[in-house]
Amino acid sequence: MPINNQAGDRYNPPSNLSQDFEEYRFEDLEVDELFWQTNKPKEETVPWRKVNQTEGRNLKTQKIYTFQRRTKVFQKI
Repeated sequence: MPINNQAGDRYNPPSNLSQDFEEYRFEDLEVDELFWQTNKPKEETVPWRKVNQTEGRNLKTQKIYTFQRRTKVFQKI
């Protein structure tokens, strides 16, 4: 549940340049959808693309890796 901090929101509002991510399971994504392994863009900015039901392609290195179906992944909103 989000915390309502009126004073903090007034003096330090969230940036309009921040990126919002939504959490999914790898199995819930459609083939060819983009996803990220973290919701913190400064840690890893490499996008991935789902290739089939168990594999994803790292778009920076173009290598294909196997993912567990229940792995948490993130998509930009």
